[in-house]
Amino acid sequence: MVFYPDEIEALSVAFERGYKDNGNTACIGLMVNFDLGLRIGELCALKWTDVDWKNETIFIHRMEDSSRDVVDYVKSDSEAGYRELVLSDSVIKLFKRIKEDSTILSEYIFCNEVGARKTKLQFLNKLRRAQRAVKFEKENGSHCIRRTVASRMNSAGIALEEIRRWLGHTDLETTLKYIYNPFRESETNEKIKNNSILTTNKNCLQLSSKFKVV
Repeated sequence: MVFYPDEIEALSVAFERGYKDNGNTACIGLMVNFDLGLRIGELCALKWTDVDWKNETIFIHRMEDSSRDVVDYVKSDSEAGYRELVLSDSVIKLFKRIKEDSTILSEYIFCNEVGARKTKLQFLNKLRRAQRAVKFEKENGSHCIRRTVASRMNSAGIALEEIRRWLGHTDLETTLKYIYNPFRESETNEKIKNNSILTTNKNCLQLSSKFKVV
């Protein structure tokens, strides 16, 4: 249902190798999506004009539809699907890397050597091949990336309403179906141990004392 941290690391290595070997920007796109959590149809339709470099955001308002055409609306044309997302330093670095490496001009961020955009199918095939290359026991689909992003945001304490907005969902009920434990059992046990009330309470007291009114 989700990609665990060690799986994400293994995929990142595979994507990095794929990009270095043949300049396949779908590799970079899939790495980016572990931050953005977009639908693959939205990911493959991103254009450079969607990026606000000054404010470090990207506006999602376009997708590849079922006929494989790019359309200027998002899934179900729901208002919730049109959203502006903050870009992490890692994503900005990857975007700049594509720009610096590119020898052609294309309106699309993820394109091939002649400037044609990477399609949804090409992204899906790349994800499948990468999982086979690292010998995953079970292959996960592209929506598992969205579930991973939602689950990691939730585990970091991000409000559910913000996660809903980030994913472009119309209601929280849908978002809740995307949230799982994003860590393996050993990682979960370690987090529980480290967050023991008896272990952390003194730190909480020290923190709260800083905000006491004198």
